[in-house]
Amino acid sequence: MSKSLLGACLVLAGMTATAAAEEIRDHRDPPAPSVVRYRKRPGPRFMLPLKIDLGTTGSNTSRGFAPGFAAAVGVHWASLSPTPTDTDVGIGVFGALLGAPADPTMTNTNDTAAYGGAYLEAGHTLSHGDFWRTWLSGRGEYVASTAFGTDHKGFGGSVRLSAELFASGVGIEPRGLFLGTYALGVYAEAGVHDVAPGLSDFQATAGLTIRTPLVISP
Repeated sequence: MSKSLLGACLVLAGMTATAAAEEIRDHRDPPAPSVVRYRKRPGPRFMLPLKIDLGTTGSNTSRGFAPGFAAAVGVHWASLSPTPTDTDVGIGVFGALLGAPADPTMTNTNDTAAYGGAYLEAGHTLSHGDFWRTWLSGRGEYVASTAFGTDHKGFGGSVRLSAELFASGVGIEPRGLFLGTYALGVYAEAGVHDVAPGLSDFQATAGLTIRTPLVISP
């Protein structure tokens, strides 16, 4: 076989291989469509737009000053609003447990006092910035109380000052719904209540306040 014929055969073989490779590339199956996978959102799947208060309280009693712990939780508009708001309205429940000094002259060994009930609150901002605000709020309360074994039911009211850092927003996506405000702050509160005998009508409370938004995650 001559060299020219051998060269022609090699060129022809190369062209055939190239054509076959191109044919394979041209007839490849189309790539599978990409699938969007959403990462599971951390945190609770359902959360109400709440304002939560946790603090210390105190009141004078017939046995001396009684310190204690106080808490309140309620559904509030300023926790649900997706944009900063100057007005807040809420409804919820509250309670406090106090411990008075023991009285050795008394036959009754019950040294605890407690009060709690339901409230309706309204407030307005005194000052605010992009991520902070201060509130002046007032609320009316229905109060059930007990002091050293005596129970009583009545009404009361309180005034509070609070300051908080907050972030508001709204988000709707396959992972769920976020609507409202996260906030963390401090508060001071003073109230007058119709309470059981032996417990002063005046109580003062201070502590931390927390806001949570509405969250629905299927």
